[in-house]
Amino acid sequence: MGAKTVLATAPVISVSQTETAPAWYTSASILLVDVLSLSLVYWVTVMARRWITPGSVHFYLEVFPGVLFFIVAFAIQGLYPGELLHPAEEIRRVCHCISIVFLVVLCTTFLWHNAASYSRSIVIVMWALAAPSVLLARSAARCVLSHCNWWGVPAVVFGSEMSAKWVVNTLRNRIHGIRVTAVVPYEAPAGGGGHYAIIAEPPQSRTALHELIQERCKGYRHILLLTDLHGICSLGVTARDIGGGIVIEMPQRLFQRGASLVKRALDVAVTALGLPVLLPIFLLISIAIKVTSNGPVFYRHLRRGQNGQCFEAFKFRTMFQEAESILWKHFEEHPEDRREWECDQKLKLDPRVTPIGRWLRRYSLDELPQLCNVFLGHMSLVGPRPIVSSEIEKYGRGYDLYSRVRPGITGLWQVSGRNNTTYPERVALDEYYVRNWSIWLDAYILVRTVKAVLGTDGAY
Repeated sequence: MGAKTVLATAPVISVSQTETAPAWYTSASILLVDVLSLSLVYWVTVMARRWITPGSVHFYLEVFPGVLFFIVAFAIQGLYPGELLHPAEEIRRVCHCISIVFLVVLCTTFLWHNAASYSRSIVIVMWALAAPSVLLARSAARCVLSHCNWWGVPAVVFGSEMSAKWVVNTLRNRIHGIRVTAVVPYEAPAGGGGHYAIIAEPPQSRTALHELIQERCKGYRHILLLTDLHGICSLGVTARDIGGGIVIEMPQRLFQRGASLVKRALDVAVTALGLPVLLPIFLLISIAIKVTSNGPVFYRHLRRGQNGQCFEAFKFRTMFQEAESILWKHFEEHPEDRREWECDQKLKLDPRVTPIGRWLRRYSLDELPQLCNVFLGHMSLVGPRPIVSSEIEKYGRGYDLYSRVRPGITGLWQVSGRNNTTYPERVALDEYYVRNWSIWLDAYILVRTVKAVLGTDGAY
């Protein structure tokens, strides 16, 4: 973690000099990255338009300072430095801010009757590129700057060494924008202060918790209280006040008809546009499969979908026709692989897979025909893994959650290690997705899917 986290046992929390850097360094860095990315999008778009249609850029020089309106909107939405924001929430806030600023600018220019001064194509392209550019630049900046000792908003963890271990390990890489400077035992005298106080293990009694917050944490600007409410929705949770008591509101997006309709509309629109474009790739893959092995081009397999209904999932065939006999013969020769198969229903070096099939699986190209399943309404672009009937037992009570949504071509499993994850981890990822489902979580997963496919993480 760069600089060392100190386990404080004395009244004074001791940290090294490298960890006393002002917290505004982190905010200033993200702000600078936003300004640079927005400026780059602005001028690349303007110059590209001027190259196509030569003309003066004097007007665009005059309005360029308007980039600062985006920075103001980001600041209002708490994006500086945006610590502890889930990527899906960051995507939501950035997209909302950019869209609102563009809408305000368009309305203003319309009211002032100077809309003819700028190109509509420039506005549309800038609006389309601004959010992806900002988000990509922020992600890259965090990956680079998180290795610096000064990066992150300082935080002190209250609790025993054992209870605080999970918090420290989770925040160790500083990608979340938090820099843990010390762990303070509950029995240590009060003192110190700063940005964040993280209570890793809340006391059992209400009186002890009040004392901890009022006395021990009074010098901190923010107090984070870790709960043991595992297995419930964690994204989009908000706090409410009822008679002075704290009430946690958990969104049930699965029951929001509008959101599910938007998800389905996006699925249909993307597949309708994507299938014609991908047709040449379909033809090339089909020819390669037919030339290298006997059998049909496509493979159809029964899977469980929304509301427990069965459907045939389409894939490019990646196995030899006599796959089952090959598998059992392999188990006879390599009994150790049988244990791996019984555990995860996967083999890292599966003898049934054809040479071209191994390549298709490596880059997930074998799943392209499932776009037809998406168009037909059997699947979604993003969702839980499509499972077979024999896997229902392994999901247990979690199958009820699973069956509430359409399974997806991609999902949290695919962007979290794919085949390198254990089966219980896959089930947990599917449950997390369903509980926290939103359009913005889908957008985050789709972006991560590109990285996972290109990096072939856990693909076999």
